[in-house]
Amino acid sequence: MATAQRAGNSSRNPKVCPVRGAWILVEIVRVLGSTPRGEGTKMWVNSDSQVGSIGGGQLEFLATKRAREMIAEGSTEAVASLPLGPVLSQCCGGIVDLTFNAVERPQTEPEYGCPMFLYGLGHVGSAVSRIMETVPHPLVTFDDREDLGASHIDVLAMIDSAPEKAYHLVMTYSHELDFEICRRLIERNVGGSVSLIGSKSKKARFASRLRNLELDSERINCPVGIVGIRGKEPSVIAVSVVAEFLLWQAAEAISE
Repeated sequence: MATAQRAGNSSRNPKVCPVRGAWILVEIVRVLGSTPRGEGTKMWVNSDSQVGSIGGGQLEFLATKRAREMIAEGSTEAVASLPLGPVLSQCCGGIVDLTFNAVERPQTEPEYGCPMFLYGLGHVGSAVSRIMETVPHPLVTFDDREDLGASHIDVLAMIDSAPEKAYHLVMTYSHELDFEICRRLIERNVGGSVSLIGSKSKKARFASRLRNLELDSERINCPVGIVGIRGKEPSVIAVSVVAEFLLWQAAEAISE
């Protein structure tokens, strides 16, 4: 990441960010070899959130970190060239050239409908996130592993930020954390869907614990995904889950 740091230092006489709390537009301007996203892919980063994705993993983590450093420094432009090899713990093997530019606000395609709140960016969660980047519905993500580049690392803050109605998709690395998220969502009486990845036996265990707490166990939608789509590969599960989300979204639109 040294290239980006040199590009943003005083030797280039960087301008001052035009507005307090400005956003940094991070754009992939050139790729060589195998990379997670192509040229023209953009994400917008401010001091505590982001819009869009340039592919996740260490690439996105380091780019987000550099963008936030620029905001803190008052820099408005920088460049970086990152090899996606062992140094970044990514096996794509390609090279990604990035530009960083200060902007007043994100400029994205319009999003509509109820958002998906995705809890967990493991193999399946990351696959879901990549698919969601291609559909015009808002996505908010949580994972407390900072290197995964989720929009939230504090699950309580994410739950508290939820709108009146959303599709909450719970699939963290921990069954206990999954339960705590489901419990808090039901206690908060959130609108929309509380969907949990897992088996029927997992649902039964969670339902029993929720009933013991005098909470509505019927709120949990589990297993998730379209019936009839088979396969345990993360990409297959993700397609099935996003398809169910889109069906739920369509039903919600009709009911309004």
